[in-house]
Order: sequence, then structure tokens, then C-alpha cells
Amino acid sequence: MPAHAFVDESIRSGYLLSAAVIATGDLSVARGKLRELCKPGQRRLHMKDENDGRRREILSTLTGLNIEVYLYRASVTGRPIRDGRDECLRALVPELLQLDVTRLVIESCSQDLRDQQIVQPISNRLAVPGRFTFLHSVPAAEPMLWAADAAAWAFGKGGDWRRRVDGILAGFAQLS
Repeated sequence: MPAHAFVDESIRSGYLLSAAVIATGDLSVARGKLRELCKPGQRRLHMKDENDGRRREILSTLTGLNIEVYLYRASVTGRPIRDGRDECLRALVPELLQLDVTRLVIESCSQDLRDQQIVQPISNRLAVPGRFTFLHSVPAAEPMLWAADAAAWAFGKGGDWRRRVDGILAGFAQLS
């Protein structure tokens, strides 16, 4: 079944890229459950802004969804963070295509143009024409980006937080 992937990052012990992958048929239920977690006036979930009780609630909801998370970590010691991001994207996109991901959504930031310069040539080379699209989105517009953020945060934090996402972690690659 075709799937969508949603990507966010975390900078902790290197550059960590998180992709939450979900079958297209499960998207609306997952989005709804994530939106329900927003408090009145809150436009999005962001783990760094939550207290520990809310973090546990968010991760519990996340692990109840039909998602798989793929994480890529690159060292950024002695090199620009952007190099780590590029390395992670180059590893991520071919794997997503093998997983039958047809849509990739990356959290929008000041690096959108550079992301496009990395992803587009890989997509052109490996994807079936017309079968794969990618775009950038602001987090408030796409709740599934919150899932990628939460998984990256928990994995990067380690300890009991990492254990809480073990059940949805489908892959981890240490790239450099």
C-alpha cells in the first residue's frame, strides 16, 4: 500500500533526521489523534516546548498510531550542519522509494531550496515518473510532522524516552 513520509530534524549528538512513515489509508485518523493533543490556543506540538507529562502523553499516542519511524544520524563535528542534513536526505530518499512512499513532506525552514537540490535529482533518477512528490510544509499545517519531531526528540534524548519509541522504530542508520 502506498505511504507518505513526514520529516523533521533534531540536533543532538550529531544531526538526526526523523521520517515518520504511514500508509495513506491511516493518515486522517493519525492526523486527528495528533490534533486532539493540542491544548486550546496551541497550533502545533513541539516536544521541546512540552513538560514531561505531556511528552509521555504525546509519545503514548504516537506509539498507538500505525506509523514506522526511520532515523538517520550524521556527525557534524568539524563540518557544517547542512552537510549532515544533505547526507541524511541522500540516505533517506532511496529507502523511502523502496518502501513505496509516494509523498514526502519535509518541515519547512530556511533550507528548503537546498533540500530540493538534494531530493529532486535522487527522485528523478530512482522514482517511477509521476509516482513520487515532495514538498515542504510548516508544522502547524501538517500534524504528521509532529510525529517525526516527537520520535526524533525521544530517540535523541535517550534513556526511558528512547525506550518509549522503540515499538515504532523501524530503522536507524549512523551515517558518519
